[in-house]
Amino acid sequence: MKKYFFLIVASLCSLLVGAQSASQLNLHDFAESKTGVGTQSLLSQIRAVNWPKDIDGDQDCALIRITFENMTADDANDVTLKLSNSSGLKEKRIPVNAGSQNIIWYFVNPTSSTFIEAVLSKYGTSNRLSNIKLEPKHTYDVVLTNKKTHSISITTNPPGFDVMLENGQRAVTPATITGVAPGMHTLKISKNGSLKKSVDIEVSEMSVNFSYDLRETKQVRFVSDPSNALLLIDGKEMGETPITLTLPYDSYNVEAVISPLERDSKAITIDALSPNEIQLEPIQKKTFEVYAMYNGRKVDADLYINGKREPVTQSSYSITRPIGKTYNMTMTYYGNSKSRKIHVTKDMSIEQEFKINARNSINWPWQREYQPAPVGINFGYVRKHMVTQGNGTKFSENGVWDDGKDKWLNGLECGVHFQPCLSWGLGFYSALNMQIFLSSGELGDYDEFQEYVLNIPVHALFRLPVGEKYAIWLHGGLGFDISLWGAYTDSDNYYEDYTDFYGEDAFPKRFNMTADIGFNLRLNRLLLSAQFSKGLIDHGSYHSISEDYKTKVNKMSFSISYLFSSGE
Repeated sequence: MKKYFFLIVASLCSLLVGAQSASQLNLHDFAESKTGVGTQSLLSQIRAVNWPKDIDGDQDCALIRITFENMTADDANDVTLKLSNSSGLKEKRIPVNAGSQNIIWYFVNPTSSTFIEAVLSKYGTSNRLSNIKLEPKHTYDVVLTNKKTHSISITTNPPGFDVMLENGQRAVTPATITGVAPGMHTLKISKNGSLKKSVDIEVSEMSVNFSYDLRETKQVRFVSDPSNALLLIDGKEMGETPITLTLPYDSYNVEAVISPLERDSKAITIDALSPNEIQLEPIQKKTFEVYAMYNGRKVDADLYINGKREPVTQSSYSITRPIGKTYNMTMTYYGNSKSRKIHVTKDMSIEQEFKINARNSINWPWQREYQPAPVGINFGYVRKHMVTQGNGTKFSENGVWDDGKDKWLNGLECGVHFQPCLSWGLGFYSALNMQIFLSSGELGDYDEFQEYVLNIPVHALFRLPVGEKYAIWLHGGLGFDISLWGAYTDSDNYYEDYTDFYGEDAFPKRFNMTADIGFNLRLNRLLLSAQFSKGLIDHGSYHSISEDYKTKVNKMSFSISYLFSSGE
């Protein structure tokens, strides 16, 4: 019976010894620090420390410094130092400047013999160091090593990157690296020999999985109509629009949310060719056409929406508005108008007609549908003469030849004219005309005369339409003539041209101003015109005889024009 008892006891002792020898924590390298092992800053801290007294208060404590290997800072701080009863723990401190090492100071009661064990709840108790002598105010160093290692998992997006720890262990992602000690490590990630990322990782029981997103990225701006919508990407709130985000290349589902019933979503793919801006419309809209009908045809009418006029007058408006909203719309045409309330719905007609009728039974000529023709090119015949009155007499002459023959000076006219039309048939008329006068006669040694005159009328215009492209124009105002060049010439070329013509005695002045009245008949693209101009300036041709004589230049012209219509 005793034999079996001793066998059992021996087996238990063997198990205990084996368990201790197989401990995950290992205390080793215990030695007294004669000069203060460690950096100069640690030595300075030891000398400057306020050294505690032992439990009886009779003598200074001894200092045990534990340095930790393969152990995180949190685990090191949770370690408890276990000593014999004769040398209990007095105080525990963590030095301020321990650098990258995990170091903890223990102040203990001095003793001639004690043992030391380190205890960490999740790893157990370390091996025991026995027969240790601790003297007052002496410093002792010991190392506590965690012998356990971990397998760590490293993944990258996309996969296929080379990863390497500082000890040379390497793999290709997705990777599992075994035998990694707890604590801080440097992980380098590269591709085709090019370093992409270098990061410090802390390995522990709870930290063995490491993942890195190494995809290319792109800045994308998200906007919405209306703005200030909540943006969600794959269900995650990102902020309010407009917002610019940096996203890795990938596919996403994006949403812009105004309210539960007002939201827009779309699937997008971010890559090198994708747009830099994504437009979202959380409020559904409807596009429809708005136009005015007058006398059975579409016309250029003004559109007012909720009292605000659209900037450009058109015969048809393309309007986009949120579904469910109601708008007050008015279309006006030559003083007549039609108003309607339009409720925007998903199934509404895309054509919204406004039928405009005249406000009274009379349809004025300027209310007729008409296609303006604001520009024309003209060519025609022009003539002018000088009329002198005074001292009870009145006579006419051409102003060039003395014999009184051909009392009109004849010429040709060409130019471009402008006649923009306003409301009620009113408008403006102006032109830039070149007039060329040619004549023959006798004046000393000269027998020919030629003159070039720039003519600019500035008139008010009244238009009476008789059809879409047919109308009568009446216009009147002032005309301004500037004679650019005038000269007598000899047809045989014996004599030099005489150009000192304007302002001389008996000759007209270079500048002339007239009161004009004109009549025009438009026939589609053609315009027939006639105009009479009465002189307003006294040219003083007979002032050398008497100041009572007033000489004025009158003109008349007939021309045909080709018009450019604004509707074609």
